[in-house]
Amino acid sequence: MTDPATDDDTTHDSVDGPAKTSSEQDYDLAISFAEEQRNAADELVRACEQRGLIVLHGPEHTHDWWARKEGGDLPEARVRYFVPLVSSIDEFTEAALRAVKAGDEHVLPALVGDVSVPADLIHPHVTYVRADTDRPERFVDALATRVELAETSGIGRALVADIVSRTKARAEVSGTPVSFSRYAEQDAVLRYLGEQFVAAMPGLDVTRFTGTVHIGDSRIAVRVEQAGDTVYALDILRGGIGGDETVNFVVGRHDAGSACSNGWARPVYDAKAGALLELRDLSLLGGGSATRIYRKDELFAALWKRVNAVLTATATR
Repeated sequence: MTDPATDDDTTHDSVDGPAKTSSEQDYDLAISFAEEQRNAADELVRACEQRGLIVLHGPEHTHDWWARKEGGDLPEARVRYFVPLVSSIDEFTEAALRAVKAGDEHVLPALVGDVSVPADLIHPHVTYVRADTDRPERFVDALATRVELAETSGIGRALVADIVSRTKARAEVSGTPVSFSRYAEQDAVLRYLGEQFVAAMPGLDVTRFTGTVHIGDSRIAVRVEQAGDTVYALDILRGGIGGDETVNFVVGRHDAGSACSNGWARPVYDAKAGALLELRDLSLLGGGSATRIYRKDELFAALWKRVNAVLTATATR
């Protein structure tokens, strides 16, 4: 977010060279709107820019435009939040709401007017932003607060093309069967990961490491020791900061009850593949912040690969 007092305007040339073009610029927000919202969207964008927010917005950026464009045709820009203005529930706005429910932190729908979110699209831990076109300053305050929180909590920008592609993919999995249960899948994932870690531990280099797995009802504790010193610790927990339907992962030893997370996996349904896991990886697998889709066996393979990478680094010290 730009501080108006510093006159940090990226449209001007700087001593470091010419300013970024709009296709290269980093933005706080990208706005999407329905055709009938055009005038209201323009007013809201002006209010955001007066507040110092950097907004990706154009007269063509309707919901239909974003929905029709493929990745290579979308702006080459990075944003903190993709903000669709939701005045009615159609395929695109429903997909955006599903993305939020699935944990996509870069999608921030703004509810307009008296629209209500269907119960099956509501995330229990998300407070939706209201875009009050009569009081745009309230909307801008809410957006500015979200941007500031993202900055302080280390949530980076993402390519808007990737965000929109993920969002549109949600439309393809909207036909979730009534029998699908996130909590039943959560149980199955916990059992599976516990069994796999137990089976894998004898494969450690027993001349260097000793591995143990403790399986409880709501926690699996994986520990690898070297001559009594813990060299790798992983707790797999039922629920956590990603939601009580998730499987939470904590690397390293922490005080009991502390609200820590290195990533979490949420059960999701795919019309072709059935039950899958959407992993929000903060630092669990050693990379940066990312969201990926796994089968249970693929997730365990990635976890075990990470364990071995850490142990290899330990053994070579």
